[in-house]
Amino acid sequence: MGNEWRPQMVNVAKFVAGSADYRDKVKLDVRISDATPAAQIQSLQSVIRKKPDAIMIDAASATALNPTLEQACKAGILVFSFDQVVTAPCAYKLPQDYEAQATDAVNWLGTQLKGKGKILMDTGLPGIPLSETYVKVWKKVLAEKYPGIEVVGTFSSQYAPGPELQGVSAQLARNPKIDGILSGAYVASDIKALKQAGRPMVPMTGLDFNGGQKQCATEKLKCFFIGAPAFVSGMAIERIVKVLDGGQQPKQEVYFDTNYVSEAGQIDFPHTQKLETLKAGENYYPDGADSLVTPISFGAHDITAADVLGK
Repeated sequence: MGNEWRPQMVNVAKFVAGSADYRDKVKLDVRISDATPAAQIQSLQSVIRKKPDAIMIDAASATALNPTLEQACKAGILVFSFDQVVTAPCAYKLPQDYEAQATDAVNWLGTQLKGKGKILMDTGLPGIPLSETYVKVWKKVLAEKYPGIEVVGTFSSQYAPGPELQGVSAQLARNPKIDGILSGAYVASDIKALKQAGRPMVPMTGLDFNGGQKQCATEKLKCFFIGAPAFVSGMAIERIVKVLDGGQQPKQEVYFDTNYVSEAGQIDFPHTQKLETLKAGENYYPDGADSLVTPISFGAHDITAADVLGK
């Protein structure tokens, strides 16, 4: 995905691979392909021919890569999928819990709107596991629990700020009344679109990017942020080394289970994952870059914003 999350994920992987505990054990070769199954399969086939000890993959499809990854497993290569994972039985999996995230986000918005209103819904990047799950869960929960909420328009954020701004702006031009925005990406783009259209702020959901978090905190907006820190790649490297060293690792493990809400957006609502209120310097950074995905560090590592942003 051509967004700001992926380069930060890559930078964290490089940081962990080059850290004192891992620099003598890990030789990291990063391959970045288009976010399509065909492009990833072609890249994987090239990697498999080099016979590495392990392959870590953020998958463009939950199923399309399976035959290729099964080939890698049969060749004795450890396969570790993270973030967006595959269903191949031989692969280790370090996912987000997309269903829980999506359910908590839509329950927050539904509660904020008291079960009534007109909303816009983000379809993400069609075809990838994240988007498919979010849209399926959102539609299901809205139909079952909030029938008074109407999706009057959809947009494809593509998990990038530009497309989200364009998509929301286009829908605002078509719809004179919007009561909420259900997105899995850029709250900052939604805020900008609303301001440019001269529209009032509405409750909105999105991903944990620092720019949107800063605005929601300082402007006292009602916002919910899905927690999906980019340090999952570093966690994957740690677990790969553990397995290669003979250690035990669950075949599947959710890597993060906390979401965030602005102070103005605090409300009692049903949720399954942990929930934290935005706190400056802890889970968002007033002086940090807007593109920063929060939180930025994990475990015993001391990862800084500069490390994550590659500066």
